[in-house]
Formats: sequence, C-alpha cells, structure tokens
Amino acid sequence: MFSLLALSSILYFIPIVWMIAMLIFNINVTFSRLFTTDILLAYLVTLIMAFISVSVTLLIEKERLKNEREHFEKEKKEMELFALKNQIDSHFLFNTLNNIYGLALKKSDLTPRSILLLSEILSFVIYETKNDFYPLRKEIQRLKYYIELEKIRYGDSFSIYLEATDIDEDSYITPLILFTFLENSFKHGVSKTMNNPWVKIKLKSSVSEIFFEIENSVPKNPDNAGQDINKGIGLENIRRRLTLLYPQMHNLITRGDENSFYAGLTLYKNY
Repeated sequence: MFSLLALSSILYFIPIVWMIAMLIFNINVTFSRLFTTDILLAYLVTLIMAFISVSVTLLIEKERLKNEREHFEKEKKEMELFALKNQIDSHFLFNTLNNIYGLALKKSDLTPRSILLLSEILSFVIYETKNDFYPLRKEIQRLKYYIELEKIRYGDSFSIYLEATDIDEDSYITPLILFTFLENSFKHGVSKTMNNPWVKIKLKSSVSEIFFEIENSVPKNPDNAGQDINKGIGLENIRRRLTLLYPQMHNLITRGDENSFYAGLTLYKNY
C-alpha cells in the first residue's frame, strides 16, 4: 500500500511541478509540452528510484521488526525457563528441613550427611541450572542424592530400585527434568501410600537418544486413583520445558491406575 501510494503521488506531482515551472518561465502550458520524451524519461527514472528506495526502506524495517521479535521471544523463553527451573517443590524443602531438625534433636549421626545432601541439591539448583543442558551423569547424581535423603527420612518403610545402564558419556540433558519425575513419585506416591510404597526407575542412553521410565505405587483410593499425579504441577512443568527445549524431539507417555503411576520419556538427540 505504501509503495502504491508513493508511486501514485509521484505520477501526480511531477506534471504539476513541471507545469508550475513553465508558468514561472512564461512558457505556454500545453499537453504536448507536459508529456514530452524528456518528461517521460524523468517519470521512468523517478519511478525506478522511488521503487528501489521504498523497497529498501521496507526491507530494512521488516528486518528490524524481525530482530526485535526474535529478541523478545528469546528473552521470554529465557525468563520462562528460569521460572520453570526454579520450581523445586517447597514441600520437599520444608519436610527435609523438618527431618534434619528432628535428627539434630536426637543428636543423630545422620544429621551432617543430611545437611550435606540438601546443600548439594540446593547448590545444584542455584548454580548449575543456568544452562539449558548439562551432562546426564550430573542429573543421575542428583537423583541419587534425593533418594538418599528420602531414605534417611522414611527409613526402610519403602523400596526403591534404580537402574542406570549403558550411559553414554556424551549424553546431555536439561537440568531437573528427571529430578522432577522422581520428586513427583515421592510427593504423590510414596508419601501417600500406606502399605509397602515403592519406586522403580530405569535409565539408559545411546548416541541417538535418552530413555527414562519411572513407576511408583499410588494410594488405594478408587475415587482418584492414577489421576492426581497425571495432573500435577510438576508434570505440567516438565511438559512445558520439553516443548521449549525439545520441540519435536521428545516423546512422553504417562498412565495411571488404582495400583501405580507410570511415566516414560524418550529424548532424541540432535548432535
């Protein structure tokens, strides 16, 4: 529209300017004098210059708007990821601190170890989640720290099985993805299951993908069995981060029944 308006204005104003010039210099204004070969050449040159200048201006403006939009989307993504990474469950921190307090009152030998484990997890959350990806082995280590803390808290009242095999040393993953799955299994499963709570975890990686699955017991409640975990904030957090960091490169399956909840995640590598 801008180009059409600019070209129309040129076609309209050139003869007017030429006519005014002829009047100033006392030249008889006639149709043949307004549209001579020279004037038509001036039209052509002016139209070409106008078209080029308008096109360049529009392209520059389009590129500027594109860069601004990309910059905005990048900042928005970084802010959203920052918020998602820092959604470690407050109940876990509260319960762990309460447990450490109880151990301290009893002067338990487990108190220093509990403090060290919690410190390691918090240090990881604060400092190592600044990057979108980090080595998978570090995520596995955080899982082990979390499991050890929960063993100190629950003792032998639950059973847990962790199998991490064929871990490729060049495997990288976004921080806290697997950690959040484990956190959910305790928050919605182990902590609410009265009889023989359990968690089973399997993890393996290759040069092309990372496969993780976790299954845990759920409380015997026929009214909402298998539903509470599937709709939890933790899983929504995971789904959103996967969409941002693994677009078209992940597959997440969740299912639950009256006995257990299962989640299976496959991450496809692009390097």
